[in-house]
Amino acid sequence: MKRQRLFVILLGALVLGVTFAIISGDQGLMTFYRTRRRMQQLRNELTDSLRTVDSLSLEAGRLKNDTTHIERIAREKYGMAGKNEKIFKFVEEK
Repeated sequence: MKRQRLFVILLGALVLGVTFAIISGDQGLMTFYRTRRRMQQLRNELTDSLRTVDSLSLEAGRLKNDTTHIERIAREKYGMAGKNEKIFKFVEEK
């Protein structure tokens, strides 16, 4: 009877120890899920970065080759005018 009870206690301790090691060890389930979540975050960041690179590459190509695009930016961003053009700025009175 004592031997059987000792066996059950030892078996229970072994099961608890193995379960704890599986869940929380360096290569346990918690680490696995944390790593998996981090990988997904990095994939999302990579996808966003690749979209940004594509967008910037497209813009660089337009700035190199598309004079209409360059003129539009010069007018909108820098207030420049072409030959024989006048720029009117309207100021609101307070």
